[in-house]
Amino acid sequence: MKRFTVRENDLIIGCSGTVGRVSVIRKDDPIGIISQALLILRPNTEKVLTDFLFYFFTSRIGYNSIISRSGGSVQANISKRAVIENIDIDVPPLPEQKSIVNILSALDKKIEVNNQINKTLENMAQAIFKQWFLDFEFPNEDGEPYKSSGGEMIESDHGLIPKGWEVGKFIDLIEITSGKRPGKRSDLAMEDCKYPLVGASSIMGYTDDFNFEEKILVIGRVGTHGVVQRFNNKVWASDNTLVIKSDNYEFAYQILNQIDYKAINRGSTQPLITQTDIKNYTLIIPTEGYLNKFELLVGSLFEIHSNHCIENSKLTEIRDSLLPKLMSGEIRVPLDEEGDAS
Repeated sequence: MKRFTVRENDLIIGCSGTVGRVSVIRKDDPIGIISQALLILRPNTEKVLTDFLFYFFTSRIGYNSIISRSGGSVQANISKRAVIENIDIDVPPLPEQKSIVNILSALDKKIEVNNQINKTLENMAQAIFKQWFLDFEFPNEDGEPYKSSGGEMIESDHGLIPKGWEVGKFIDLIEITSGKRPGKRSDLAMEDCKYPLVGASSIMGYTDDFNFEEKILVIGRVGTHGVVQRFNNKVWASDNTLVIKSDNYEFAYQILNQIDYKAINRGSTQPLITQTDIKNYTLIIPTEGYLNKFELLVGSLFEIHSNHCIENSKLTEIRDSLLPKLMSGEIRVPLDEEGDAS
């Protein structure tokens, strides 16, 4: 089985199912054995850098070179390793490869840093929500944690809650509608089809019109549940989604992430939730003052989050534009007289 064991700097290529998907085994990755749906590509690093080869196969040229050689009438697959071995690759000198990798990886690293910061911001928002609205340790008038400082609690259907708060339904705080089927759809963004088409869990394409441009929250109505998407830009929410608007946007976002969607599933063959299920979800409703304070505090965190998302979108566009040009040699990295990247 040793020949099927991965090593550091191996490239793993999908040969069945997700054909053409490529990843690199890094130093800290666990050692494992590949399945029959994968193929190990072990580069000769005296001729080609692992990361250069990785970027080649993630470029349009490299990806198409794999897909165009795959077979199978029902499911695409690569049956022989010679299919990969016989792909023609333009390989520049090692110093130029290194420079190309540095350019592309610098963009990827910045995107990853932004993603990590955004994850931290999301965790901070969740922690504040839990402290304020689940543990009832929001700051009182003296800035002390309410419950542990002896704040008055009253009985409710949800147990003890702070005085002045109440138990109500989600519809008391939100507006909810169903998404619609777009008239036109494209898998790729184009000039005449540039607005994101929002599916149950992700962007599923693009369309030529938009039906929402305010701040909205989107969850899956049919199929995928539990993925809450937030949008501040012009989008079209598809017909397998529910769309929520609220003046208490950040609070509503956290509540949607608290709901047990399996418990309210009505589908017999596939998951299904309705507007009524979301409207009638019972929750503890804080006073308007604390809702507003939470909106301002957490809203400032997600403003930074949003700026990072915008920056990542631009960085991804730059990377995806450079990648095929660098891989094809359309753009060459200048080298100095010693052969090093300048």
